[in-house]
Amino acid sequence: MSARGFTLLEVVVALLVVALGLAAAVELTTLAAGNALSLQQKTLADWVAMNRLATLRTAGSLPAAGSATGHAAMGGGTFYWREEVSGGALPQVRTVRISVSATAGGPALVTLRSSLAAALVPVAAPAATATP
Repeated sequence: MSARGFTLLEVVVALLVVALGLAAAVELTTLAAGNALSLQQKTLADWVAMNRLATLRTAGSLPAAGSATGHAAMGGGTFYWREEVSGGALPQVRTVRISVSATAGGPALVTLRSSLAAALVPVAAPAATATP
């Protein structure tokens, strides 16, 4: 009777295949976690830029041409924004570029470009009510 079983070489090859598969799985998991963190940072930075643009839109008047910097808290972190306002093709139009980074002076995570326009038709004042 001969004994049936695996040889040492077969066991080593099987362990090598399992080790390579696990290493690939760990690498993919690490890559996915890094991408998730990067996507979260870019999403929060985009929200900071959109909030800054909304602030400019609701200011009541067009911003002056020039640049400004600041910071905003979002998602438990601090993001640094830089806005550049320039004149557009028409005097009642401004072009706005807002860049947001995770560190002061660091590379931009997102850059938002938009145009702001003054109202072309003035808002009418409420009519005075006559008193009898």
